[in-house]
Amino acid sequence: MKIKTWENGLRVFYDCRPDSRSATVGIWVASGSENENDSNNGISHFIEHILFKGSKSRTGLEIAEGMDEIGASYNAYTTKEYTYFYVKALDYQLIKATDLLFDLFKNPRLDENDIETEKGVILEEIAMCEDDPSEKCFDVSEKGIYEGSGLAYEILGTRETVSAMKKEDFLEYMNTYYVPERTVIGVSGNFTEEEIEEKINEYFGGNKNTGNPIKTVKAPFSPDVRTLHKDVEQTHILMTFKGIPIEHRDLYPLQICSFILGIGPSSMLGRRIREELGLVYGIESFLVRFAGGGTVEISMSLAPASEEKAIREALKIVSALEETVTERQVTIAKEKLASGFIMSREQPQSRFSATGYNILLLGKEITDDEIIESVRSVTLDDVKRVAREYFDISEMSFTAVGKVSEKEKYQKIISEFKKEGE
Repeated sequence: MKIKTWENGLRVFYDCRPDSRSATVGIWVASGSENENDSNNGISHFIEHILFKGSKSRTGLEIAEGMDEIGASYNAYTTKEYTYFYVKALDYQLIKATDLLFDLFKNPRLDENDIETEKGVILEEIAMCEDDPSEKCFDVSEKGIYEGSGLAYEILGTRETVSAMKKEDFLEYMNTYYVPERTVIGVSGNFTEEEIEEKINEYFGGNKNTGNPIKTVKAPFSPDVRTLHKDVEQTHILMTFKGIPIEHRDLYPLQICSFILGIGPSSMLGRRIREELGLVYGIESFLVRFAGGGTVEISMSLAPASEEKAIREALKIVSALEETVTERQVTIAKEKLASGFIMSREQPQSRFSATGYNILLLGKEITDDEIIESVRSVTLDDVKRVAREYFDISEMSFTAVGKVSEKEKYQKIISEFKKEGE
């Protein structure tokens, strides 16, 4: 792996794999809903869409046909922190594919008619997510937890903000965030570094550093009980605890703790609430991490009649975790976590996207050896400590979406449990 920082702040990494017959070029931009405001919420995601509608020299159809002619696959996605574009092609077609990707990225057409057309597409995407109660549960939770922060904004934006967007809004936003110091370009597979660098210089070399570097803002955490009624068969519940940012000393102990708690049928939550009591079809625990903060989540979907018992059982298991976790559970979790990491990273696209993300927000690559060593160094005492420090019921946020009960009922269950634990 070779990482190079250009004079204008652009970062480029090269991961040459001569045994491969293909290669991938990716562009990561520190532009996500975290960077938005009340009037332009959703613009990062809208830009991801509109760039594929064409460049100043090619229509969207010409770009699509150009990619098809060389057998390339390409796509993009937007998160709360960044937007990622990529193209993958056979090695001998990589320069053509790269030229198409860089052209749509650097020379967007931004046609008013295209913008109006794409509004309809995005409004349908918003409607689709509104119809997904599990997706909506996360939106309601994060809007409350991160209130006052850019992380509270939904990635897709709102019907009102998307409908109001104009060409001038895109130009202003891209001039601020689509700049060298907030961009990472990566290449992985079989390629010639000189040819790729020549193409990067052609499109990006003339850009100047604008003095708008990536800044990490500490994320707030506002616990509360939040509900949203939707006419669906199940209630979707999130129990959310304050977690950690993407780089933190407790990452691996907390991941192991979360694994023991709620990954798979042998986990504490899965074994008791699903396998023994049959209260849910699925229940899991996982970490959500951003540069400035994060959460530990417990998610479950269940019939309204089962919710009170399931909530009480989950709270009981979580509160007792420090005392009940065993050495054997830690050993099993470490091996499963290490193998899962490495198997994932052996998939080229997964490894590539993770590397770009780490370089964009951490400024460095994280190697396989570092991951394995960190996971295997975790002890039972480490897991007990993070269980005590992070799974604090008194600071838990609770969200329910679906055929929900009154908010006061959930507050009562949680407060009664707190009193029992005192």
